[in-house]
Amino acid sequence: MIFSSLNQVNCFLLFLFCGIILGFISQIFFTLTLKKYQKIYLKIIFETLFYIFFSVFFCFLINFFNFGQYSFALILAYILGYIWIKNIDKNLFVFLETKWYNTINKCITHLRSKHKDKHGRRQKKS
Repeated sequence: MIFSSLNQVNCFLLFLFCGIILGFISQIFFTLTLKKYQKIYLKIIFETLFYIFFSVFFCFLINFFNFGQYSFALILAYILGYIWIKNIDKNLFVFLETKWYNTINKCITHLRSKHKDKHGRRQKKS
């Protein structure tokens, strides 16, 4: 690789970012597939397919960004980004779920009160 020392930090951050993105994709993938299929052999098949994609994508990144040179720091950054998101996502989903629930609940309450004001009161006969 030509001038490999100039590109090390950029490659490290790029692989960290790709690990984070793949972590988000994996959470969506596992949420949609593994919750639906509760049988153990289907879970094993889906996890195996995902981790095959995970490793093939890493090989693609190595060839595309680091010219095929294997580096332990890059695989460490890739796995670190993935593990980081896997640990953070549980708290993030709980936070967003409560935030969305509260927002939707306020909107529905507001719409109900507005609808009740228009149609809920009886008019007095004169």
